[in-house]
Amino acid sequence: MADIADLKIGSSDFNPDKYVRELSQRCVGGQELQQQYQKIQSLGEDTSAQLKRNVYQNYTQFIETAKEISHLESEMYQLSHLLTEQRSLLAALASTSLLGGTNAGAATGGESSTDVTAEPEKQFQIEDEERRRKLTAALEKVEGCVDLIESPARSVIHEGDLLELDPTEGTAMQRMHAFLFNDGLLLAPWIPNRRGPARYKFQTLIELGSFAAVNVRDMGSVKTAFKLLAFPDTRLFQCTSNQSKKEWLEKFEAAKKAALAQEQPKRQESVATSETSPVRSSSVDSSSGMNPFEDNCAVSSPDIAELPEWLLELPEDLDVCIAQRHFEDAYALLQKANQFTFPTSKDPQLLDIRRKVDGRGRALIEVLMKELEVSPDKSLQGGLRAARRAVRLLNQLGRSSQACDLFLKLCSSILKAQLRRVKREGATVVYVKHLGGIFFSNMMDMASEFLRAFPNSPSCASALVVWAGSELTHLTSHLVKQVFMPQSPISTLSECVVTIRTQCDQLTSLGIDLRYQLDGLLRSPLQRALSDARDKAVEAVKLRAVEDKWRPTNLGNKDALTKFVMETGLSPNHMQKYVQGESWIVLSASTVAFTRQYLSLLEDCLRLCTTELAHTVDQVLTDVFGAQLSHVEVNLQSDKLGNPEKSFIQKNAAFLLSELLPLVTKTYQERLNNPCQTLEVLKTKFSWMKPADGDGGEPSPAPAPAKRPTPLPRTTAPRPAPTKYSTVTEYI
Repeated sequence: MADIADLKIGSSDFNPDKYVRELSQRCVGGQELQQQYQKIQSLGEDTSAQLKRNVYQNYTQFIETAKEISHLESEMYQLSHLLTEQRSLLAALASTSLLGGTNAGAATGGESSTDVTAEPEKQFQIEDEERRRKLTAALEKVEGCVDLIESPARSVIHEGDLLELDPTEGTAMQRMHAFLFNDGLLLAPWIPNRRGPARYKFQTLIELGSFAAVNVRDMGSVKTAFKLLAFPDTRLFQCTSNQSKKEWLEKFEAAKKAALAQEQPKRQESVATSETSPVRSSSVDSSSGMNPFEDNCAVSSPDIAELPEWLLELPEDLDVCIAQRHFEDAYALLQKANQFTFPTSKDPQLLDIRRKVDGRGRALIEVLMKELEVSPDKSLQGGLRAARRAVRLLNQLGRSSQACDLFLKLCSSILKAQLRRVKREGATVVYVKHLGGIFFSNMMDMASEFLRAFPNSPSCASALVVWAGSELTHLTSHLVKQVFMPQSPISTLSECVVTIRTQCDQLTSLGIDLRYQLDGLLRSPLQRALSDARDKAVEAVKLRAVEDKWRPTNLGNKDALTKFVMETGLSPNHMQKYVQGESWIVLSASTVAFTRQYLSLLEDCLRLCTTELAHTVDQVLTDVFGAQLSHVEVNLQSDKLGNPEKSFIQKNAAFLLSELLPLVTKTYQERLNNPCQTLEVLKTKFSWMKPADGDGGEPSPAPAPAKRPTPLPRTTAPRPAPTKYSTVTEYI
């Protein structure tokens, strides 16, 4: 092992051909080569085990690192928001006067004050018209955003072309045109084959306070780009130049500062109103009875109730819970917000909170649905237990139908992964038993988990039944390709089908009965298999008929005779008249072989038979039995055979018509609770072939021990004479 370890197989100058030549020259005999081979093989196995351990350790570290990166990303996102708000707040405080402005128009006359008041109103109207004109001109190029023009305070700050890149790989995804408003960012991809004035198609409108623009350092193919952090997604955009990138970042910062400066006076005014409103209300109440000429508007106007602190911080708390994957806490906050009685006033701050909370609710639903989605890079080791949390929360959020669809897709992926591990090895019956056991046991577990996750839901229960039927269809098509082949014997097919039917019946304990669908899917393949079995049996009858010598058959020994009698299922009294000695039976070799073959075919057909296959089974049994009877009839009508041969043929016919055929019809009646009419027709059609004393009644008495049957003409060496016997019972 030391020689192998010193090879430095991973080195660049290692030559495997040279090493093999040197090894073959150095080793003497095959035993030393075998030892070297075992050493190299053990080294490979050790290396493979070490690689597996390293991969597992790296995978564990990767999972932990991914979790830490996720936490850090959410924290950086929150920190970026806090820094932006702090910067805007400091800028607003720096531009705010502590003493307030003076009324310059108070010292002048009334005419000058009227002119000063009229001039801003006119200027405001001009600016509003210009704003609406720019907004309309910009949005006319975007398809599907007519309702955005109706906002009374929305204005266009900046617009330009961008190229969206993949955040992880940095590859180009699509061309994009962005519009920065004073209250949000509109993203619209280019229309490749446009008709009309619209050049872009509306994709999304992100609120100004719900995203952050982050500069991205130039690296590789990603240059002049910036990231847009809009929870829960991160999008990467590339500008046309460094100047365009700088301009976009400056416009983002200016828009956020303007929005924060605009909200600051409203907050101060609301705080001041909430502080002075009790005093005002008390003074009004006290003076309402003393001064009847005071304006009643101040008394009748309702005061705006102050919102609780937890409601103001609710959007941020929801972001933190979703980012940290505390989905239960996020759902509890949403329920608390839904139970809160909002004031009926149309406060902008209250409307903004409602809109943000609704957006966070949709984000929570999207994250939970991604938990259930199946992707190639997603591990299925957790199974269905890992999906319980997401399914429960989606049900509580009123998304049962989406959760049901995703849950069933996850079940399909797990089931395919389990079945893919089953290898086609060994006998067909063992393979089918293993495959069906894995399929139906997994389906039992999945159905139980589904009923536990979606209780008292008829629509979801119907989806489960449809899904189970589709999966059974896939399994059946696979079995038909693997098992139902022309060279497969009917006995193997019958055992496989019975195994699958038995395993399928296990689902009835959960209220799911797929047996009828399974029989329907197997109907056509079984009809073809039964027809092939009939053709093979008829062909075998024809081949045996060519070689039939119409002589008694020697089964070899007493045990073989006993085994044949037991295989027929006939009573010893019925078989007594056909037995001679310890191993002789007064039936031809073709009759003995046909009896064994036909009883086996009968058992297989009865195991496969269903209501839909009853006609095919009857036809198979009748055609095969009719072929044997036709063979007997042809030989019985032949002029080449003498009376002794014809007497022997009649005895074979009597056995077929009086012993075997009644046994077949009785077995058919007991197993299927229905008589086989076609076999009865055969009995009537060929009844003339039986001898007068072979009508199928009580067996004729056994011949005397001293007498022997009339010897038949011999064409080969003489056979030994049969020994004496008393009854068949002593041999069975």
